Amino acid sequence: MTVESRPLARAARRNLVIVRAGNNSLHQGWGAENPQCEFDLIVSYYGSDPSIFRQPHENRVDYKGGKWDGIHALLRQQPELLDRYRYVWLPDDDIEADRATIEAMFENMHRLGLHVAQPALTLDSYYSHLPFLRCKSFEFRFIDKIEIMAPCLRADVLAKALPLFEHSMSGFGIDSLWTRLAAQNYGTSAVFDALPVRHTRPVGTHLALEMLKSGRTAEAEHDQLARRYRFGEFFPVSYEAVDRKGRRWRSRPMIGLRMVADYFVDRKTFRQARRLMELLWRLLRRQCFKPIDLSQIVVKP
Repeated sequence: MTVESRPLARAARRNLVIVRAGNNSLHQGWGAENPQCEFDLIVSYYGSDPSIFRQPHENRVDYKGGKWDGIHALLRQQPELLDRYRYVWLPDDDIEADRATIEAMFENMHRLGLHVAQPALTLDSYYSHLPFLRCKSFEFRFIDKIEIMAPCLRADVLAKALPLFEHSMSGFGIDSLWTRLAAQNYGTSAVFDALPVRHTRPVGTHLALEMLKSGRTAEAEHDQLARRYRFGEFFPVSYEAVDRKGRRWRSRPMIGLRMVADYFVDRKTFRQARRLMELLWRLLRRQCFKPIDLSQIVVKP
């Protein structure tokens, strides 16, 4: 890995964005170049073009491999980053977002005292898990899992999770663990419905090709962690929510019904509408009956 020797532009900022970027990364639309921007940006580049992403605000570093082993390499080489910053956002490079949304996400992390969170996805996004799509009735939902596409972590929580990244290209399985790293995890992870971003490309295309070259699979990485930490199905459950009028919802079935109703009404907006009715029924069943486990997990070296 090669790292630029210059320091980050404005070290007084308390929020950091690290993007594992290829040549077509969308991070240039996130507003980090704006003098009023309230976060710093590091572009961890896995491509081969020596000339791109060299603007002062981009802070390019080079590392081949997957998203999570690349982030691990960066933070092991620059551990002071986890002392300098309060929150770190780790989005995929095909996320379409703007500066106001990113800054509001960081502010909500602080306001709500969250450990791990993520922006919701617009309904026209490519997605893997329906409950992470924006539900228009809610401002945010407390949820038991946060996916690997665009998680934001408090720096001390990221430090606890970091050993999980070292041998993981895909991140599969990590998303079942980082919401469970504290002694008390209830109410510390959320999805921000009022702050949606758009995922612009089919899920996992580049990753699958890179893992194939190395003889690894995302499923094998998931299964290894599942055996070690004894977790099961990845299906996020929203166990509390706050709606657009500031009212607190504490009934899982009622939250599920509202989500299903919102998604059904807006079904024509979905990019991936195939099997939507089946997915809505599955969501409602899980909301009503799937147990959640937020007991503490201690990450083993």
